[in-house]
Amino acid sequence: MRPSSKISTIAVAALAMATSRDVCADEPETPIDVTVRGSPAPAFVSRASEGARSREPIDAASMLAELPSVHVRRLGADGAQSTLSIRGSASSQVGVMLGGIPLTSGADPTFDVGSLPLWPGASFRVYRGFAPASLGTTGYLGGLLVIDPPSALSGARSDAQLVAGSFGTLKARAGDARTVGPVKLGFGVFGSRSDGDFPYDVPNPRTGDLVTRTRTNAEAVRAGAIGRVALERAWGSVGATFLADARHVGLPGSATFTTTFPSLDTSRLVAGVDTTIRVFGSAAVRAQVWGRSERSRFADPLGEIDPTRSSNLAEQSILAAGSSVGLRGVRAGPVNVAFSIDGRAERLLPTDGTSVLGGVDASRFAGGAGVEVEARVRSALRLFASGRIDARRDSVTGVIASKMPDSGVAMDVVPSGHVGASYRLGDAATISAHVGLLRRFPSFAELYGDRGSLVGDPRLRIERALAADLGVQGDVRVGRVRLGYEVAGFVTDSRDLILFLPLGRGTFRAGNVGAALLAGVEGSASLAAKNLVTTLSYTFLFTDNRSDDPLARGRPLPGRPIHDFSYDATYRVGPIGFRYGIDAIAGTTVDTAASIVVPPRLFHGAGISLNVPRFSSLRVGLEVQNLFDVRVMRVPSPLSQNLVAVPVSDFLGFPLPGRSIWATLRFRAP
Repeated sequence: MRPSSKISTIAVAALAMATSRDVCADEPETPIDVTVRGSPAPAFVSRASEGARSREPIDAASMLAELPSVHVRRLGADGAQSTLSIRGSASSQVGVMLGGIPLTSGADPTFDVGSLPLWPGASFRVYRGFAPASLGTTGYLGGLLVIDPPSALSGARSDAQLVAGSFGTLKARAGDARTVGPVKLGFGVFGSRSDGDFPYDVPNPRTGDLVTRTRTNAEAVRAGAIGRVALERAWGSVGATFLADARHVGLPGSATFTTTFPSLDTSRLVAGVDTTIRVFGSAAVRAQVWGRSERSRFADPLGEIDPTRSSNLAEQSILAAGSSVGLRGVRAGPVNVAFSIDGRAERLLPTDGTSVLGGVDASRFAGGAGVEVEARVRSALRLFASGRIDARRDSVTGVIASKMPDSGVAMDVVPSGHVGASYRLGDAATISAHVGLLRRFPSFAELYGDRGSLVGDPRLRIERALAADLGVQGDVRVGRVRLGYEVAGFVTDSRDLILFLPLGRGTFRAGNVGAALLAGVEGSASLAAKNLVTTLSYTFLFTDNRSDDPLARGRPLPGRPIHDFSYDATYRVGPIGFRYGIDAIAGTTVDTAASIVVPPRLFHGAGISLNVPRFSSLRVGLEVQNLFDVRVMRVPSPLSQNLVAVPVSDFLGFPLPGRSIWATLRFRAP
């Protein structure tokens, strides 16, 4: 049986387990609100909450990877650089927002999911495909990741966590949320360090025997804080949100070409102030101003990552500021309307050191206006539309002439938006459909970035796509048993899709693919009752490169797995909880010609936790990832009929760790 067929079989079997009547759980999960607060336009959305999952919260990337159509690709162990893909999109095509503040625009932290913050009580929402215009541009081809800032809306609590794990990993997190009079406070702090020195196996090129090596130059250190303060009054509210963090990671190179000195240092400071004023009864006006500062320093003193740029030192800084105003909740009979307008200014400060692009000084002025309309034709039928007009003006100097387009100034005005409908058959089923046009401007990181393994290209064109999806979701309860499910199909016909393609032995450069088709099916299910809960998510993805390149046309897009599956089962006996899980991926290609395929992988995981008797606020846990220590997969050699051993990886040549063990200690006080 082929590996992809095996994964399909596992998915079907696990779905049957998830829908068995014998399953039970502690508490039913909190229903997911499928609308943005104040937005009349619904969307397919998933939520990942740090405190409401069976697996121990190792990092934010692992939480997101469990969601349907969300794929995380890692360059190594915990703390290593990672990328995020939704419905086959590139990480740069996924917008990221924190409390209404855009974190993706000129600089794009979705290139590195390892930079996402995680603190006690952290919550993330993923809008798959279409995002409401009130959250900013609807032109993100992959959807939107929303980080909810710490909040006391769910009640007062204090939480502290300590995580110790394999490869010299230690994490500490703390959070507090409470209400003091009319003021709501929420704060979180986090810090971590890891050596990342895991063993991996590679075949001896002469004998074919496996040789064990140790990953070097893979350390990761991080610290940060996040918070929100809000004054709630009868007329509305005034609030402030901030995020500050710094990170250092080594860049270990591939398994074949290891490194000793390359590193990447990044820092980020984000702050915003907002106010909401209630007007016209149910309507409200929300205004916000924000600022963001990001800095990165890539050092490769011996040219180990790319020998063609010896003694490379690249420092880049981005300053950004913006504002937005929106009116929501305007009703006229069965029609609900929301308006928004926003603008921002960004600057990529001159590069210090020797970069592959030269000393880049770039600036961008961008803005847009959006409208959302919902009409309730019947009690069960909703029609809606969301649209925006966005504009940008880029200017750049200091780029090497041979790498620049005809002019150093770029101006564009593009529309985007979608229409849709939903019909509610009852709690058991709601059918929804969307279709629309998507646009996205290339980010500074894609155009002029130089972050070691990821290099930009100033000649990139605007991405555009026609997309549609159709799905059904529901919630069925029988006694104490609850089944929640969602199944959706999607298709995206894109033009000038931006991908990071292999360049040399350890570098990926941004480039446009002339045209591409992405289509698939995503599904998730959860079943809960008294003592046991099972959850699963599965995505089937078909991609077709439709560029003019004869070697790439008709081939799948690189870096997109055909099958992506996640399953968990948790059973509680008194204060003790047991967990078992499966993660499987297959069908990922490396290059545009699809001549190299990443070996499929199947990881098992298990865990146990204990709510300490007499200390109800204290919980200890033990988590084992990659339970059977899978390090290599044997695949057919393109040069012979024999099977060859290849290290398990997301990016071919960048091995993933074998078995890892995590011990957790958590204190939570109401």
